[in-house]
Amino acid sequence: MKRAILGLLAAATGAACSDFVPVARELEPGVLAVDTAPGVSLEVLDWGGTGQPLVLLAGGGHTAHQYDEFAPLLADQFRVLGITRRGIGASSNSSPRSVDDHVSDVAAVLQALELESAVLVGHSFAGMEMVSFASDYPDECDALVYLDSAYDYTDPELGVVLQETPAPLPPAMTAADSASVEAVRAWSLRTQGFAIPESEVRATSDIDATGRVRGRLPSTATQVGPVPPEWGAIECAALGLYAVTAPLQTWLPHYSDRYEALSQAEREAADAYVEAFAAWTAKQREAFAQHPQNQAVEFPGSGHYFFLREPGPVVEVIQRFVLELQ
Repeated sequence: MKRAILGLLAAATGAACSDFVPVARELEPGVLAVDTAPGVSLEVLDWGGTGQPLVLLAGGGHTAHQYDEFAPLLADQFRVLGITRRGIGASSNSSPRSVDDHVSDVAAVLQALELESAVLVGHSFAGMEMVSFASDYPDECDALVYLDSAYDYTDPELGVVLQETPAPLPPAMTAADSASVEAVRAWSLRTQGFAIPESEVRATSDIDATGRVRGRLPSTATQVGPVPPEWGAIECAALGLYAVTAPLQTWLPHYSDRYEALSQAEREAADAYVEAFAAWTAKQREAFAQHPQNQAVEFPGSGHYFFLREPGPVVEVIQRFVLELQ
């Protein structure tokens, strides 16, 4: 029904929009520009491979380059693509009006690349796009793989957790940590347990003539309201991979190194966050897993970017899930 309504709205905007046909252009090997709507062009990365198409959607604040080291591990089994959503990176600097704009962009990319359907794999913010895509375009959705993204971000309890027990922060970056792209990657590895791909740092950072990273480039990609997931309304199979919070001293490298140096008050505040957030995510996993088309797999003692910290086990689970669908 929603797709039909969107179609009527599109027709009402005039012939110029209704006659629009998505077009893909190769900019360089592995990098495409896909025109998805009038005035909107998206960066699409093609890591190669053959067989079942997998389309990777990045987390909020990231581009498709987030997967530049992860995606090739899937390309020996599947055709692997990644979309940089509008409003960030090399894609058009056009603000989305709602999640629906991102969803229609995904559908347009499939059309431009002549792909009848695909498995969507998405991290964090991308979970909302995936839910809406599966609902609006059921024939184009072969399956969904949520990388710590199968959550209801409209749940008011999440706001309570973050306000009353705020998340512990890593140590602030020093001048030495931002001196170069490699320094930023080293800081990420030291404090988060994974190195952000070099291409992702360059795609999202303001870098001066000396190579110093001065901060993040502006982005409007995620400035849209959250969408509640209607798990029961989605027909295609879904795999939810969940990072399960561990005790603070073993959760993130920057705490395992300095936990003993924290004051009693700092420990209590950080442990309160871990306890509250673990309870909220457990409730979310249960809500997702109660639907027969959904499978939930837990990765204990991991963080939100677990697929970058230890990609091997994640790739194996995804491969098994997708291959079993065929």
